[in-house]
Amino acid sequence: MAEPVDRLPRTGATAVRGLSMSVGRLEAFSDGVLAIVITLLILEIKVPEPAEARGELRDALAEQWPHYVSFLLSFFVVGVIWLNHHATINLLARTDHRLQVLNLLLLLPVTVLPWPTDLLATYTKNGTAADQRLAVLIYGATSWAMALAFNVLWRYLRRHPELHKPHVTPELLAVRNRRYSAGLAVYPAATAVGLISVPLFLALMLGLAVLYLLPTPDVRA
Repeated sequence: MAEPVDRLPRTGATAVRGLSMSVGRLEAFSDGVLAIVITLLILEIKVPEPAEARGELRDALAEQWPHYVSFLLSFFVVGVIWLNHHATINLLARTDHRLQVLNLLLLLPVTVLPWPTDLLATYTKNGTAADQRLAVLIYGATSWAMALAFNVLWRYLRRHPELHKPHVTPELLAVRNRRYSAGLAVYPAATAVGLISVPLFLALMLGLAVLYLLPTPDVRA
């Protein structure tokens, strides 16, 4: 009698497909979480009530500018995480349990992002100077936590070449490492600027997000 399919040893192409599915499931789950987060961001922008607009909808919409800017900023932040995550996972031939846990920890601060986004927008418009500084600190801390979690995941991947695809070289990893490490410094610096000026913080963070949307040289190649 033939052995059950799930008890047969995997060899050759069958084994490769099995390993690839593990990486594929990790990426698919992450993509799903990021898609939900990026969708939730727009729900924080409310339609002005007629009583608030008092016949001046244009003015009521214009007053919501911090929500538009905060939404755009967080949209690009999640977009950067998605692009860099895809580029990183694409280096893997297989994964292991520790990398999966580190990937899950990366998603934790990402799922929190809609809350500090709304907090920053709300208190930029209506808060006191102390409220605005606290909102900037919370948003900056969330951004730094994402950068930290991503770098922990990245460093684990670099230390385990047995997980890599054959084309991955030390030179390729070095190019990306310089870019990924920069986030650990730029987010605290931007947050410090935000303690002085919230509009400048928004502009600086938005500029950083757009900059990180650009591909690394190895991806362009």
